[in-house]
Amino acid sequence: MKLYNKIINWLKKLFELEKYDFSRVIFDKEVIDAILELAQMTSPKEFIAFLEGKQRKKILRIYGLAYQEYFANEHSTLAKINFPLTSSIVGSVHSHPGPSNKPSRADLHFFSKRGMIHLIIKKPYTEKDIQGYDTRGNKIEFEVV
Repeated sequence: MKLYNKIINWLKKLFELEKYDFSRVIFDKEVIDAILELAQMTSPKEFIAFLEGKQRKKILRIYGLAYQEYFANEHSTLAKINFPLTSSIVGSVHSHPGPSNKPSRADLHFFSKRGMIHLIIKKPYTEKDIQGYDTRGNKIEFEVV
């Protein structure tokens, strides 16, 4: 039984299926700058990108963006997600071209499928217009370094 549990735990770590447990979220400044630029460039359409990061101890650090082909208009975006199970994707970011960065019902459904943190940026697309959410749609605070 001990060997079985060790194998299961190893597989969970390999495929990042363990329950995520972090108390701090840190974004590299370059990631936030790229999000601001993408939102401004694609407006009035939405955009979507994926957050690359790593959890170490109780800190989730976001160090990059990954891109997939997507369709977007002024009201929604839909990505063709094609990442391997062992990728470093820890969440997503997308824009809302209006004055709200609250998740829609479709956003909440998407959040629950993959990742630990999801960002929504609203117009006018400044750093203070970005809000983080967990997989259930609860607000998450983050730091930028």
